[in-house]
Amino acid sequence: MANKSFNPRKRHSSEGITKSEHKRNRVEPRSRLKINGSMLQKKTPRLSPALFRDDCEIRHKQIHELLRYAALGKEYNAPQASWCHIHHQKHLKGVVVVLFQELSQLYFYKFYMHFRHLRRLFKHRFRLPPPPSDFISSLVGTDRAAPTNTMTQNSDSYHGCSPGLADLPGASAIAAKVLSLHPIIQKYGVQKQGLTRYLLTAEELTSQDYPLTGSLDTAHFVSSGCVAQVTDSSPLFGLDCEMCLTDKGSELTWISLVDADGQCIMDELVKPDNIILNYMTRFSGITKEILLPVKTKLKDVQERIKTLLPPDAVLVGHSLCKDLQALQMIHTNVIDTSLLFAGEFGRRFRLKFLAQVVLGREIQCEDVLGHNPSEDAKATLNLAQYFILHGPTKVAQLNLDGIFRTMNRPNGTMPLQEDTASIPLDQVLHLKNMIPRKSALPAKEASLLESLHSSGRKVTYISKLDSSAIKDARIADQPFHHIQCISDEEVLERACSVVPASPFSVLEFCHMKMSSESIEQMKAKVKAKFADMMTVFAGPFKKNVCIKTVKRVFLCCGPIHSLGVVSETFQPFICVKYCVLEAAQLALESLNETCVDGSHIKVQRLLTQKTLECEDLIREMEDDQENEGVLYVSGFREPLTEEFLQQEFSHLQDIKAILLPKNETVRKPARHCYLKFGSMQSAVQAAEHIREHGELRSRKALTASHLHRWLEEMETSVPLEQFPFPERISQGKNLEALVKNVDRKIKRLFKTFERNTLCLVLFPGKNSASGPLPGFGFMAIKEGS
Repeated sequence: MANKSFNPRKRHSSEGITKSEHKRNRVEPRSRLKINGSMLQKKTPRLSPALFRDDCEIRHKQIHELLRYAALGKEYNAPQASWCHIHHQKHLKGVVVVLFQELSQLYFYKFYMHFRHLRRLFKHRFRLPPPPSDFISSLVGTDRAAPTNTMTQNSDSYHGCSPGLADLPGASAIAAKVLSLHPIIQKYGVQKQGLTRYLLTAEELTSQDYPLTGSLDTAHFVSSGCVAQVTDSSPLFGLDCEMCLTDKGSELTWISLVDADGQCIMDELVKPDNIILNYMTRFSGITKEILLPVKTKLKDVQERIKTLLPPDAVLVGHSLCKDLQALQMIHTNVIDTSLLFAGEFGRRFRLKFLAQVVLGREIQCEDVLGHNPSEDAKATLNLAQYFILHGPTKVAQLNLDGIFRTMNRPNGTMPLQEDTASIPLDQVLHLKNMIPRKSALPAKEASLLESLHSSGRKVTYISKLDSSAIKDARIADQPFHHIQCISDEEVLERACSVVPASPFSVLEFCHMKMSSESIEQMKAKVKAKFADMMTVFAGPFKKNVCIKTVKRVFLCCGPIHSLGVVSETFQPFICVKYCVLEAAQLALESLNETCVDGSHIKVQRLLTQKTLECEDLIREMEDDQENEGVLYVSGFREPLTEEFLQQEFSHLQDIKAILLPKNETVRKPARHCYLKFGSMQSAVQAAEHIREHGELRSRKALTASHLHRWLEEMETSVPLEQFPFPERISQGKNLEALVKNVDRKIKRLFKTFERNTLCLVLFPGKNSASGPLPGFGFMAIKEGS
């Protein structure tokens, strides 16, 4: 499903929005503080995820990005996750990750009604890919960090000097020894070298998520065409991009390219292809008014870059991977200044900091709205040129880590460039006390757990004794406080007492394992239940009923999977199987007791064991906060495009996103869409307008895109009828008790969390003999006391 966020226009023909929903939609007042008689708003953290889209799958490394920013924030140069922004991160009280092993996306749909507290507490939900063998390591980043045992060296190696350091003028022997352990010296040595020495290696390109040929994520990316052999005389080009947040994630809005002489050869504003959720004006300087007249698109920029860059061009940037991702281009000859100037424990300095300390230049000034990409591109270029010209020893002597710590002390000030250039080498001695004896600095970026540990914060991991993660050396060797328990109930009790005082906690619960046959049985039952819910029967019709006429009428409610005549009845009935649940419900609400093809018909669902609770389930899905402010619209005569929908709904107020579904099983352009509004009140007003104007039909949304995709992909190898009926009953009772227990645990845990605690509940999924089971995630910040 494609997703758009703009001002749309028509919709609703049924009465699916109640007074209780109006109450729920009222915005609670923000916390206020009274200072000197004045009322001031107190900032509270909140989430802005981009989940209203067709591809609502969040990868494990993206979860790690979110956790890293939530725990470390800007203070430790952690970047915002591209798929979810955390506003006012520094006001977070803590971060909690709760894992329920063996559970998957399947469980949530099968026991939707039983997860009462989980649905009430967690509005933001997303699909996860099947888990890797190192699932927990992928969340906390230890799958990328170098294992501890690969970093250790013997004492003699620790105290050895790199050649040439001991002979530096004015350097004491001990200072030279300590300087030899500087991460820049460890990586590049002490001698000046050509630019080819500072290019990212293939391993670094992979570990830093640079777009590479052959990856599924970059199948649609464009190559820069710069494939010639790079030499030390190859030209350098500084690149910087500014992005905005759209319903598909970060997208390019401004690009600047600077040549080796510092001349800006490209400075273009770019209009994103998708609906903009946030212009990120504070950082980009871009506003709606600025982009309004812009016609340049991403493909235009890609073509121009390909013409500007020579075959052996080397791109220089600060965290350049993000710029190339935004450009959707593949270019592997790069110098990344965030890695080139990396400090202790893999610390990455901000470009503003490096420009001031190394170049003596002020960029990204506070009194200027947004960053200037040409200014930033030139700064990154000059930083790389400085490093190549002066060599790693000169850069190590700048003592960037010491200056950074000074800035972050209370009342700390930024030393001027002329002062930092003359810092005595003996000041580097502070490194000696910070580096563990008999251990060298890790070559790769420190893991999230290591970063938290180095910042003096305690990380708590609570699990059962037989947890598989404990057997993983990348987890077992990490600096955290591990509390081992003998049962899940003990994990719960310890968590309730320990987590509120811990800034970062991981809780792991282990539940019973199911056989592949039982999993297949559950999949078959869930699929059959939704299939029955999306099927309606209409009639009675006359003997000579026109099927085309009936189909045309029922298509107004939504996409039809199949349509057939029921021949066992005295008068013909039509069985209509829809592709989405909203279409079936809309047909029941708007076509029942109407005249179709000259017949007065009833529209109804077939009452079966699987649909006995259908009405209750529909009500629960309508009231689910995940669907709050979302409308389903159908009845378009022509296949839809995103541009048409933007124009069609441009007059409606407070539209945040438009979702244009793409059903791979039907393989036809969609004639229905979903509209997301900023409030329920706006959705109600839009629904009334659609009902009163035009031929479109609308109702409150019931389903999310993660369910659509799951139903499309799910296949069962054994028909439901072949499963032994007694086994289904006994297995179902056990699973029902398990799910209720999980929901109870979540309620109790959430109650113990402090206000402003970020919590992620993860069902990891499973790789079973019957096929992979995708995981499922829930996310919320506790708002109440």
